[in-house]
Amino acid sequence: MAKITSYQRPKDGKTEWKIVGYLGYDKVLSKQVNIKKKGFSTKRAAQIYYNRLVNDIEENGFRHDSLETFGGIYKLWLKTYKTTVKESSYTKLVQKFNNHILPAFGNQRIDKITVSDVQQFANHMWEINKGYKEYVSNVSRIFKFAIKQDLVTANPVEKITLPRPKKDLRRKSIKYFTQDQLKTFLDDAQANEVPLIYTFFYLLAKSGCRQGELLGLQWDCVDFEAKTLTIRQTLAKGINEHLYLEEPKTVNSNRVIPLSDETGKILQHWRIKQHKELFKLGISTFSADQLVFSNIDNDFIRLTHPRLWMQRICKRTKLPVLSPHAIRHTFATILISQGMNFKTVSMLLGHASVAFTLDVYAGIYQGDKLKSIQLLDKALG
Repeated sequence: MAKITSYQRPKDGKTEWKIVGYLGYDKVLSKQVNIKKKGFSTKRAAQIYYNRLVNDIEENGFRHDSLETFGGIYKLWLKTYKTTVKESSYTKLVQKFNNHILPAFGNQRIDKITVSDVQQFANHMWEINKGYKEYVSNVSRIFKFAIKQDLVTANPVEKITLPRPKKDLRRKSIKYFTQDQLKTFLDDAQANEVPLIYTFFYLLAKSGCRQGELLGLQWDCVDFEAKTLTIRQTLAKGINEHLYLEEPKTVNSNRVIPLSDETGKILQHWRIKQHKELFKLGISTFSADQLVFSNIDNDFIRLTHPRLWMQRICKRTKLPVLSPHAIRHTFATILISQGMNFKTVSMLLGHASVAFTLDVYAGIYQGDKLKSIQLLDKALG
């Protein structure tokens, strides 16, 4: 319960009254609510103010001025959402809200947002973003949360007509190197780049890993005796560009990849080189969680760096300037063109399903089918 006490104003010594204390527990915000208000000329004035405030709370509950807007409710919802997902997923969602959803609805009173408002938003997102359904779904999330908190009674998203997805008749082709281009790329990296960069791209080409999986790789995941590479984590970017290790993209991303004898030798050579380089800086590399690829401070390498390394090599060799993910595609296309079945390729890549692998590399598969038909023509004369 709050207390009403007197005090003297510092500047003139005049007596005034203040209210300080506990008002109750706000279930919506899940926190204790206190009051600290001063400046009353008499104790009676303070008591009248306090009594009116308590009566208002008993009749109407606590006021939530910040929760009258879509943006205010979003912030409250976000606190709970943050506890349910990976940090990288949280960061990506916040970016979506900041870029498109909050500019549209953030400052509006949530109870004043109409079906027409949401319909216009859905139509706009359909025009500019093929992932428009996700944005509309995220708006709905906030309304559903607000309904549970008894802040609104209806969800206008449920009444809109969702635009039909645009049909893209052109199949998006994946980008990758030919075998000769990959050899040129790796030869240049070996000749002109530091061992770390060469080893990184060599392992990327020979394992088909995602770049984040290699940047988060630790030496205890490399078994030289069994000649295997275990993928159990990936480097991710979280809040404020913070880098950290998290579980891989899919359940199937947790996998064991066989290593060739040559790949094993290159990794062993790099391990010795890394130890010598960091030892000169007073850094030990004998820890079980030592990164296979680390910066000069023995910390995570930024996720943007492999792309910069690759651009430099591609420009120097006059190869197409592709992304590091293109090397993963190159790994897959070489295996498929050599006749490896899609299930094995899917397992090596850590895809969620074989169907996904078939969809991504359908163009390569079509090429193989054409070769088969041509062979049939020759066989039948």
